[in-house]
Amino acid sequence: MLPSPARMSEFFRPKQSLANPKRFAWLYVAVFFICLLTLWRGGDALKQQQTEDLAADTLEQLNQLASVVESAIAKYQHMPTLLASNDRVRKALRDGLPSDINQLNRELEQINRITEASDSYIIGTDGNTIAASNYRLSTSFVGGNFAFRPYFKDAIKGKPGRYYALGTTSNRRGYYFSYPVFEGDSVIGVAVVKVDLTQFEKRFNNQAYDFLMLDPDGVVFSSSRSQWLYKVMGELSHEELIRIAESQRYFDQAIETLPIVSRRPFDEHASVIEMLDQVSDHLGNELVERHRYLVMSRQIQMLDFQVAILVPLTSIEEQIALWRAIFAGGITITMLIFGLAHLRSRMLQERSDAIEMARHNQAYIREVIQHTQAGLVTLDDQYRIEALNPAVENLAARSLSSLIGKPLSELFQVSERDKACWLKALSSDLDVEREPLRLTTVEGKFHVEGADQDVAVEATLCELQLPNRRSHLVTFHDMTERKRYEMEITDARNALELRVKERTSELEQANQRLRHEIGEHKATQQELIQTAKLAVLGQLSAGLNHELNQPLTAIRAFADNGLKFLQREKYEQARSNLQHISQLGHHMSDIIARFKVFARKGNVAHTPIDVQSAINGAMKIMQPRFKETGIQAEFPSDVRVVVLADMVFLEQVLVNLLANACDAILEHGTGAKCVQIRVQQQQRKVNIFVRDSGTGLSQDALEHLFEPFYTSKSSGIGLGLGLSISQRIMDSMHGDLSAQNHPQGGAEFCVTLNAFELDNE
Repeated sequence: MLPSPARMSEFFRPKQSLANPKRFAWLYVAVFFICLLTLWRGGDALKQQQTEDLAADTLEQLNQLASVVESAIAKYQHMPTLLASNDRVRKALRDGLPSDINQLNRELEQINRITEASDSYIIGTDGNTIAASNYRLSTSFVGGNFAFRPYFKDAIKGKPGRYYALGTTSNRRGYYFSYPVFEGDSVIGVAVVKVDLTQFEKRFNNQAYDFLMLDPDGVVFSSSRSQWLYKVMGELSHEELIRIAESQRYFDQAIETLPIVSRRPFDEHASVIEMLDQVSDHLGNELVERHRYLVMSRQIQMLDFQVAILVPLTSIEEQIALWRAIFAGGITITMLIFGLAHLRSRMLQERSDAIEMARHNQAYIREVIQHTQAGLVTLDDQYRIEALNPAVENLAARSLSSLIGKPLSELFQVSERDKACWLKALSSDLDVEREPLRLTTVEGKFHVEGADQDVAVEATLCELQLPNRRSHLVTFHDMTERKRYEMEITDARNALELRVKERTSELEQANQRLRHEIGEHKATQQELIQTAKLAVLGQLSAGLNHELNQPLTAIRAFADNGLKFLQREKYEQARSNLQHISQLGHHMSDIIARFKVFARKGNVAHTPIDVQSAINGAMKIMQPRFKETGIQAEFPSDVRVVVLADMVFLEQVLVNLLANACDAILEHGTGAKCVQIRVQQQQRKVNIFVRDSGTGLSQDALEHLFEPFYTSKSSGIGLGLGLSISQRIMDSMHGDLSAQNHPQGGAEFCVTLNAFELDNE
């Protein structure tokens, strides 16, 4: 078939135009990634430089802050000494007169107003406050006992005291200075000045950084952010937390950890931490955001405190992000400009290639049409012949130039089978959108006036995708050889069908004969099983006579005695004899019933049966022979296992194995005469083992044991069918029968059956 123009154009597509876009695309991607890497590295370098500059400025601010805090608190350290040397203080502590105490309260209030201290107060030796600068307030210290404070304990011992804590009365944080009030060599009280740290926090609230004051335990004692108070930057041990709680330094405040997510060192003086901060949006909702800070700290030697500054890196990060966005935008715009220029150049090149390809395609199509072996005919929108190639004239064996402009029906006649499909393809509505490249293939013949004979051809009609008009292309292929092959195949198929019918008839007759033979085989097998049963019964007949003779003798004795008891009117003894006779009759009936069941014919049934019942039944049949031969039988009496089998056939297998064990013991046994039966359950299988105390089986016997007519017994004993029949019975019950020599001597046979479970139902 002729290739489509789109497919043929692939042969003339310039290979350079396919390779160049890939090469330029990889070049653009490589340049883009290099620019991105440069942008990222440059941003990191700029960020590092700006952070270093910020660290230098922060170090200077930290030193200033530490100096301001140290000097601001240090100016209050001598105030308790001055108060302790005041005569009015000593007089108030010594005499305790209300007038002196009131005058002292007013003086302390005036001193506080001048020095801008938080509070000044005087404590007696018992720890009770007698005068305070805040005596007018509801939170006055007057009357409060502060004997538990370390600054009081140090001063009462005659030493200056220092302490920092959260006030239990005012609930305000402060730094405490204390000094003992002496009367001669005796301490009569303590003077205390409290410095409120809130004034420093307010002074530094509007800075571009946040600050922290950490006590020796690392607890935030003062901060520009209230939510950071009483938190630690590290971890405190359980003992440290208990010590802080017992000192009541922070009263009932819980000591928590600052929400620091990560920490990394920046240089020898600073580090960068990432911390979770709570912020509020425009609706007032609390949000949690991650912020990064540059942290620098310094020790305040006089207070034993550590002051730290946290400078947010948000402005630097935003500046770097803006710089990266601008630079990335510039790179993207530049890449787009170069890409558009390359795209325009490529479009111009492709347009030139398309024009050249169209010229080559037209020449290629003309050559293909003229030299193809398939006959090609183009039709107009009225299905009239427009053009045809020389291959059509070769098929028709004459010139067809006179058919140009005439309907296709004057050249081609479709077969009756495909006429409906052909008419449907020719009569399709021009306004209906048809599926692209839809093909319609039919069979027919060339019928040209003046030709010697018609030519069988196959025609394929397809619509040409032309931009300005509708046209069709019809492809013709010679079918003369194919028709001949089809006739040969049809004849061969008919001959093959005839042979298949004959062979099928022969197979059906063979199947009927085979089914008849299988039926006869099953009947023979049943007879063999019944014969094996009767053979076992024949072997047991002597023991059976002995087993029945004893009850009969006892019955005659009990009957004779009973007659005498009746004559003597000893009815109770006569009744006892009749009961014994009845019991012996039941015993004989049970023995005969087991032999009748064993001898019964039947088909194998798969039903749940009790293994213990099967063993008991086999033992009842074999018991007479065991007694006769003096063989001891050991078998379980409490087996609680149920298997899927047939009771009668399972008893027959067990009787066969027990009878063989008897024969082996009597023929080869030299020691104790014993037959053992044991039951073992393994997952979904049940094994019944029958073992004798004979000499065991030879290697030859183990290899041929289950073959028909094979026997290891002495000549004239047995037919060699018992084990073969037993194995077939086990196969019919979906079980298995195997034999081996027991390690302790004797032969052991194993009967394997499927255990019955509830899901088997």
